[in-house]
Amino acid sequence: MIRLILLAAVALSTASLAYAAAPIAPAKVVSVDLLVAGLEQKMETLGELLADPEKYDDNEEFVVRAGGVIAVLSQALIEHDESSKSKIAAPALRDIGLGLQDYVGHEEASDLYQQAQSAMKGEAEGEHEKDHPWDELIGMYEMMEEMNDRNGGLSRSLRRSRGKVEEQLNASTNAVLSIAMLADHSYLEDEDQAEQWDEWSKQCIEAMKGLTKAIEEKDQTKIAEFYKAANRACDQCHEVHRAE
Repeated sequence: MIRLILLAAVALSTASLAYAAAPIAPAKVVSVDLLVAGLEQKMETLGELLADPEKYDDNEEFVVRAGGVIAVLSQALIEHDESSKSKIAAPALRDIGLGLQDYVGHEEASDLYQQAQSAMKGEAEGEHEKDHPWDELIGMYEMMEEMNDRNGGLSRSLRRSRGKVEEQLNASTNAVLSIAMLADHSYLEDEDQAEQWDEWSKQCIEAMKGLTKAIEEKDQTKIAEFYKAANRACDQCHEVHRAE
């Protein structure tokens, strides 16, 4: 009997950990305004990717990636201390983002996009839980590809920042994606690597958080400082974990 009770306790503990909140509170990393702007930006991208059915096969991997980013940003919005400032039906939008990652084909992806547009307006059908494990919001490959593309945009801010929201989104979105990276240990070959993985993830979060503010303030010195810090963390991690 005692053994059964202990097993049940372990199972409950595992379940609670799986559905725990973000390892770092989104409100400490990004503003609600930038989360909303990031979702609007990615929705615009998704609409462009789905505009031509004949190009869907070429665009499918980017549709999947967009779904992952939408899921991550939506979950951050759900858990944000100031989520009430947004009208977005974030739990529904997150579930739509998850659905887009299933390689569903153009017709279903377009239907999900229409649902996502409604969720952006605060309209949603059905029940959608607020809780969701952060390590199951986006695939690691899609996360890394998105972050790499945004780093390319950040390199332009490094030369000269105009302080625009679009520039800030490259950093703030990478910061939020790094929260998902911090939560996801599935890429590790050995759990002994977790402490270092977490440290690199936290360094990236802090660097991207600082970079967001530096871009807003058009502080080129700070932009360079935080950009280098983020890339240093990425380079050190890739030396160990990047697939050959």
